[in-house]
Amino acid sequence: MKKILLGTTAMIALGTMTTETLAADKIALKLGGFHRQYVGLTDGDEVASTSSDAARDKSISQFSNTEIYFTGSTTLDNGITVAVRTELEVDSASTDNTDRNYLTASSDAMGVLTLGSAPHFYDDNFVRAPMAGEFDWGDLTPWVGSATSGTTSTSAFSFSAGEIDNVGDDSIKVKYVSPEFNGFTIGGSYGWGEGAGEAHNARRVTGDMDEGYSYGIAYSGAFSGADISADVSRLGLQGGATASFEATHVGLNVGMSGFTVGGGYTDFNDTSTSSDLDGEAWELGVGYETGPYSLSAAYMTSSNKGTAATAGDNEDEAWQIVATYDLGAGVALTATYFDIEADAEGTGNTTKRDGSGLIAGIEVGF
Repeated sequence: MKKILLGTTAMIALGTMTTETLAADKIALKLGGFHRQYVGLTDGDEVASTSSDAARDKSISQFSNTEIYFTGSTTLDNGITVAVRTELEVDSASTDNTDRNYLTASSDAMGVLTLGSAPHFYDDNFVRAPMAGEFDWGDLTPWVGSATSGTTSTSAFSFSAGEIDNVGDDSIKVKYVSPEFNGFTIGGSYGWGEGAGEAHNARRVTGDMDEGYSYGIAYSGAFSGADISADVSRLGLQGGATASFEATHVGLNVGMSGFTVGGGYTDFNDTSTSSDLDGEAWELGVGYETGPYSLSAAYMTSSNKGTAATAGDNEDEAWQIVATYDLGAGVALTATYFDIEADAEGTGNTTKRDGSGLIAGIEVGF
């Protein structure tokens, strides 16, 4: 039914576009994006390897992140605005550097219809803990390594239970978001190639997951002098009896006088026969903005059952403190202090790993 409704909505919207003469100018693309450079002073709990070609942590390290956006839009004579957006990952080592690539058709009366490689409605409307920086929880883990034996390469740090938002992807899909009504919007999305090797191609897919859907309701508005944003969203990934997964998220932010307090909770439900990913995650944070300064402190914890035959649960904890200073003209300085810990299921302290560090950077938007 979800596929039928979303498909019908798409056909109605596209059909409406042809009811009047399309005399608008062709879309002219514009360039945008960002360039970010970071230096980190970090510490992980790795064990020094004796292997001559071993990967190893560096106490002082550097990282760059750059994306270029091609965007453009035009408004047709019937009032519908058609827009396109393509995002390129400049620093990616992959042979396929396209991140997101999609088309939207929108108007005040019809809402927004999206076709292409884009996030699910679930991801777009995810209300998060306030964070002044660009590093999400999973972006912190590559800065530190994990403990290893003395004869093998050090592995990258990874959470045991996962992040609060570690579901969904940018595979090709159809998405619809309703017009706003008193601050409320509803919407949904459906992807035919969830987890596919090529985000733009869902004719044939590989991997465990072969379809994904999401739906929910979001609110953004003011109440008694406070700025409120909230969501209730659900996402499902389907790949047969052994690869079905669902997540339900609720989030709330309240802002007043420069301060924002809020967070969210996600319940993960593994509906496969093993049910080893059942768990939950939540995050909480506070942010403050004044003039060119932004500050935030946030905390996340998550857990899941893991392997049924192993005692205990996978458990993660992470927190970060961020400060940014806007220099103007799209240039900002940022500093992030973080501490992350993962405790895989099992007994004793041998399953635990942790890392911490200070990351300073300069971020340029264009």
